[in-house]
Amino acid sequence: MLNLRGRGVLLAAAAAAVPLHLGLFAAPAFAEDGDKPSGGVTCPELVPDCDINAGGGGGQDKPDKPKPGGKPSGGGGGSAKCYIEWDDIGEVPCYDEDMGWFNPVGQCYWEILEPQPAKDAADWEWGTAAPDSDAERAKGKVYNVTCPGAGRELMGGSTWSLNPPPGFGGGPTAEELAQEAIKKMRLLGADIRTAPGAGKTGLVGMPVWIWNNKTLRTWGPITDSASAPGITVTATATVKKIEYVMGDGGTEVCTTAGTPYEKRFGGRPSPDCGYLYTKTSASQPDNAFTVKATTTWVVHWVGGGQEGDITTTREAEPAQITIGEAQAVAKP
Repeated sequence: MLNLRGRGVLLAAAAAAVPLHLGLFAAPAFAEDGDKPSGGVTCPELVPDCDINAGGGGGQDKPDKPKPGGKPSGGGGGSAKCYIEWDDIGEVPCYDEDMGWFNPVGQCYWEILEPQPAKDAADWEWGTAAPDSDAERAKGKVYNVTCPGAGRELMGGSTWSLNPPPGFGGGPTAEELAQEAIKKMRLLGADIRTAPGAGKTGLVGMPVWIWNNKTLRTWGPITDSASAPGITVTATATVKKIEYVMGDGGTEVCTTAGTPYEKRFGGRPSPDCGYLYTKTSASQPDNAFTVKATTTWVVHWVGGGQEGDITTTREAEPAQITIGEAQAVAKP
């Protein structure tokens, strides 16, 4: 990944050679605070048990710089990727100490100008896109915009904006939009099926077949998107694994949905997702083992010049398996 720190200082110096108020960057219109998606992640309706580990984007509670030696706060468990397509620059940091936060719309860095212009400051001090009214100006902030890449120096400068840009922390980041897309997917845990199934009794030492009744919401892949002014994020969810807790102290981890059992398979073991019990379920409540399952979904999202991955889990409705023991009967 390209380190822009030294390059950013040179670009800032180059930009200083022209009056900042002549910056040609056109500030996009960002959503009012009431229009943005909520930043927190909650389980979808009817899916009470979920855990989301978000990577990418790096949404912020406050549009401030990180403390020295620290990193911008945000979702863990993954890595955000920011890109500048101009001049083959490629991947860049989503935050730079000298230039601020990366805005995928326009692919420039934004940093709050400190100090802000006084109320009676001259028009040019308010930068590009500032409204004429003092009252309206006071509702937004002036940012110093830096656009890395040869020939892009004049695209930056002082720019007024009503709200922080995407990626800055005040509006929905690409990662937050990805989380909104996940909510819309309404992902589920496995729809557990087994052989022997309900009302049937298996035997100690005989193969048990396990599978997930596949639908888009129990196995995927499933794709959805979420948008805010100037940015759309598309996310695709696929199942990485399903971990079955078999009720006897053992577990089975399956990376496939499993194979549905058919009578023609006889007593053969499952080719991809099965289990063997070594004791009966006679001592269990209702004389059956309770099988639980946790599905791990991996969601890859792309949008606004960024991409990342989010890992989320869903719990299944438990199933029960009755296991008995064959008894040898001696004939007289």
